[in-house]
Amino acid sequence: MLSQLLKQRYQVVQVLSQGIFCRTYMAQDTHLPEHPTCIVKHFLPSSECLIPEEIRRRIFNREVEALKKLNNYELVPHFLTHFEDNQEFYLVQEFIEGHPLNAEFLPGKRWSEKKVFQLLQEILDIMNFIHSQGMIHRDIKPSNIIRRKHDNRLILIDFGAVKPIWNQLIKGQENFIPIEYSTIAIGTPGYMPQEQQRGKPRPNSDIYALGIIAIQALTGVHPTQLPEDRNTGELIWEHLTQVNPQLASVLNNMVHYHFKDRYKSAKEVLEALLPLRNLYVPLEHTDATLLSEKFVFQPQTPLSTNNTNEVFESEVSAPLLKNYTNDTTISIFTNKSALMMGLLIGAVSGLILMFVSYWSLQIIAPAKVENSQPKPSGLYR
Repeated sequence: MLSQLLKQRYQVVQVLSQGIFCRTYMAQDTHLPEHPTCIVKHFLPSSECLIPEEIRRRIFNREVEALKKLNNYELVPHFLTHFEDNQEFYLVQEFIEGHPLNAEFLPGKRWSEKKVFQLLQEILDIMNFIHSQGMIHRDIKPSNIIRRKHDNRLILIDFGAVKPIWNQLIKGQENFIPIEYSTIAIGTPGYMPQEQQRGKPRPNSDIYALGIIAIQALTGVHPTQLPEDRNTGELIWEHLTQVNPQLASVLNNMVHYHFKDRYKSAKEVLEALLPLRNLYVPLEHTDATLLSEKFVFQPQTPLSTNNTNEVFESEVSAPLLKNYTNDTTISIFTNKSALMMGLLIGAVSGLILMFVSYWSLQIIAPAKVENSQPKPSGLYR
């Protein structure tokens, strides 16, 4: 396959992943200058996959339509084209240079709360848009989130799981595909809630998956190894790390066992996170470079309350924030010291002047009194 040109155009460079009915390649477009890299998703033929051609075609067409619908959104890969060759289906997407988020999940390594807060905000924004378009991702997991290299933004990939098709497949042909195959196709163990395992995902099934990723990041424990309450099915995880109770409460409401007990929408979760914004300074932002290059703090100009919030709520790196915080603190205390010193000198000078005036009066006044006494007349001599 690595030496094969797909559609006499796309040169396969590397096999990136293999699923139950799909294989993903990194390829080069030989028809364009400099042969830019792209991603080709190959829906496997019947000889390699037990799923009938009709079902594969419907899965393929559904993903194509979904990507077209999201094509103007910058935080999912852009759809380029699709084609069919010898009853095999191919989908071509933009290549996102970066690394999958699972590369940042090392056993026993915990993320800071600040980094987890940033993860939640970024993916919830993407999720909110996808849900507004009438779609459920159904396979949100670290390997389906790419940290884009040039700006560190998180990108959500892989829109291949389609609920209506799999529901029809399971209902109409229950004996055709083992249930474990359908489970793999619609989610990943550890990241999908119980209703999704039964083939009935809801929008807050995606919320559950993101909450699990956040808990995994905070604890350093894979979700399949997290303990749970035998009676309720709720996850037990807070003893595995130190976490702000408010953040823990939000996460628990994202990963409740029953979907009725969870947040209903990504927007609702974002609103729940708003009170925590002042506790966390996001680690990465595209404006951080602009801030470090163009922002000049003027010590002699006092900051208003609004300006202070803008500075400390900006998504700047920790070292940058530290430098500005130190400079600000020093500048403010320098101005206060000068003011206090001036007031002290003025007060002391006033006291000295009063004392000198009083002392002068005490010396001069008796002399005047003495000079004012009448001189003895010669009559009495």
